[in-house]
Amino acid sequence: MTHSVTSSPIIVTDAACDLPADMIETYGIHVAPLTILFGQEALRSGIDITPDEFYRRLAEGGVHPTTSQPTPNEFADLYRQLAAEGRPILSIHLSEGLSGTVNAARQAARNVTEVPVTVHDSGTLTSALGLQVMVAARAAQAGYPVEQILPMLQHTHETGGMYFTVDDLSYLHRGGRIGSVSYQLGQLLHIKPIITVAKTGPKVGTYIQAGRARSMAKAIDVFVSQIVEQVGAGSKLRAISLYGDSSELAEQLNQQLAGTFDCVYLAMMPTAPVLGVHVGPKALGVGFAAGDWPV
Repeated sequence: MTHSVTSSPIIVTDAACDLPADMIETYGIHVAPLTILFGQEALRSGIDITPDEFYRRLAEGGVHPTTSQPTPNEFADLYRQLAAEGRPILSIHLSEGLSGTVNAARQAARNVTEVPVTVHDSGTLTSALGLQVMVAARAAQAGYPVEQILPMLQHTHETGGMYFTVDDLSYLHRGGRIGSVSYQLGQLLHIKPIITVAKTGPKVGTYIQAGRARSMAKAIDVFVSQIVEQVGAGSKLRAISLYGDSSELAEQLNQQLAGTFDCVYLAMMPTAPVLGVHVGPKALGVGFAAGDWPV
């Protein structure tokens, strides 16, 4: 079967991608759902359960939720549905170091022959993944082929990043994301670890600590100074701030970002319920990318 190489791709991502709903709609981005399990009850993150509903249920206690990724079959079904448009597919997912989602997508891509499917590991998650997806979607809308979009994603990843912190470490600890020593020390001293995703080295694509703060409010200063170190104060910046069940700190964070950088794009949103399972209701984070949109 001959494929037209010039046509721009359809963009697919997963529910660990935090991107404002209007952007997903504007750019026609397709989101493979990740599932939240409350015991036997399975809910698709962002579809069957909104962030508000999720945090309300989390606060009620009871059974602690777990998460599960889409199966290769679910990805294959989605790809085949989209293949009807006759365009290639570019599927961009959260880091392999944090989830098996990208591998499920790769398995599916090998079995879909209708159109070429390219699977890309973003090396990150949440709104840092969202910014890569938006770069791809803007480029696709402008008519760029997959081969030209991939280097843009790589560049966005290399010049950007994400930081987050949580008020209660028990969620990360329960999910096996931090060891018991860090957990006990953090809870005892009320230290808020500043967490990022490693871009190089043996822990690439997984969580590492990038600093610490004495309170959630002080974490804002740490985020901003870390970003300044990476991109330079006054530089052009794209950023999406994230929060759990309250937007107050994210609003303060965005004010500081707007005052420190030349923000080309600045948004804020509640983090996806599927991520909330691992960070809890009192979380604060930011995904950012240096410079202006490539397209």
